[in-house]
Amino acid sequence: MSVRLTHNGLPADMTPYRLKQFLQQARTSLGLSAGAVQYLGFAIDNCQPTDFQQGRICAIWHSLERLGAVFRLSKRQIGRIEAELVDAGLIKRTYPERKSRSGERVDSVIRRAAGINLAPLIEQAEYIRLLVSRQIQADEDRKQLREHIQGLFRQIRELESTGADEAATLILPRRRPTELSGIEKMQEIAEALEAVLADFSAVAGQSELTVESDENIRLNTNEEKKNKIRIAETPREESRLNTSPAHARLWAGAQLGEYIDLYACGAPPDWQTVARAAHDRAYELGISSRLWRERCTQLGEARTALCLIVADRNAQREDAFGVENVAAAFAGMARKEAKHIAVLDGLVGELTHALLRSGGNL
Repeated sequence: MSVRLTHNGLPADMTPYRLKQFLQQARTSLGLSAGAVQYLGFAIDNCQPTDFQQGRICAIWHSLERLGAVFRLSKRQIGRIEAELVDAGLIKRTYPERKSRSGERVDSVIRRAAGINLAPLIEQAEYIRLLVSRQIQADEDRKQLREHIQGLFRQIRELESTGADEAATLILPRRRPTELSGIEKMQEIAEALEAVLADFSAVAGQSELTVESDENIRLNTNEEKKNKIRIAETPREESRLNTSPAHARLWAGAQLGEYIDLYACGAPPDWQTVARAAHDRAYELGISSRLWRERCTQLGEARTALCLIVADRNAQREDAFGVENVAAAFAGMARKEAKHIAVLDGLVGELTHALLRSGGNL
């Protein structure tokens, strides 16, 4: 089988030296050992700049013995490094098996080379540069996420709430975002901290809202009561939720949690995922489809799902907040929410504290 020895050349704005730098930066992304990158660097240095031009042969034909002496490795170790690079699609062996390596250069141009050909590496130069660019962007994203997480901890601390501090510590016990490296994990932690900040910020302002609500009730006329009934039939805006899908997943019981994970398909859950899972769990618990649709219309799917999550989780408790009939507890909670009697936020906050006290197990 014939082997193509020439190549299309390096990109016009890339030098062999820059290619070496890209290889070092992209080593992890390429899945290469340190020895393999060192070998490629040596091969690049031992070719001439003109070898990297379009239509040329770019190769080395050093013997295994000489390479072993250069790298202070055995011939077998050199062979393994070359095999690694062949498998990675970065070099080609162009010498006959069991034959010695050789080549010929005339007027600075390689005319013949039976050795290690770098054409595959040169053809992938643009791809390697792209890997480096993506890595640089990922590093910047990690830096920004760490700063965002640190800022969230600062805002939570400024709430001067013991519960908020405990909830934040449960999410990241050492409170050191510099110890995090995975972007997805950092995003999950940031979202959970955002939920804590939103939840406890809402609790901090709840007393003022309650006083205002009491005053409004004392001033209500019969006409205003009629208006309240009509308002209760209006769907609740999803934007008024003071929590996140990730936080809702933390509260969910074992069965409902499995449904959420199933619908999420390995990705972080969104409100649609949580709502679909809650609907399935509601059916299991004997909640009628008619009642579920009515509450979704009045409250919104996400808030209705939260009512079910709290009721379902409280069924596992044996304290004063424990419930025996999840369907009845859900119906009562959703009915009060539909009448704008804000019980859900309070129950969510209490459940959060209970989970913190119990280490996540009720």
